[in-house]
Amino acid sequence: MIKSFALAGLLVVLLGFLGIQYYITSVPGLDSPVTVEEVRDLASEKSLVITLVDSEGLRFIVGLRGDSDKPEDAALFYIRNPDVIPYVFWPSLRSNDEKRVLELLEDWLEGNGNDSAAPQVERIYSVLKERN
Repeated sequence: MIKSFALAGLLVVLLGFLGIQYYITSVPGLDSPVTVEEVRDLASEKSLVITLVDSEGLRFIVGLRGDSDKPEDAALFYIRNPDVIPYVFWPSLRSNDEKRVLELLEDWLEGNGNDSAAPQVERIYSVLKERN
């Protein structure tokens, strides 16, 4: 009987960890209007980082590290909710997560093409589009 409770407890803990892992690695559905809060273009480190904020104040940080002129060499990374769990996730090339980020940036560009941050968002978008 004790073994059954221990096994059930272990399963609950593992499911909890699986839920947390899914939460921190999934691309959020940001509510419109989404604005660009900050853009950091670090030429010395070959990094471009953009912070998006939705209407409810949820922040989503997305960026590229590497040479954006060579799409296969630039690695995408993002932080789903840096205020709660500041975990940097590096999705694999051509993954579903990368495609979701591509769709998110495409939606933002369609609604905010004249924004001052549009060229930087367009840089990340074009790298992902060329890869996918």
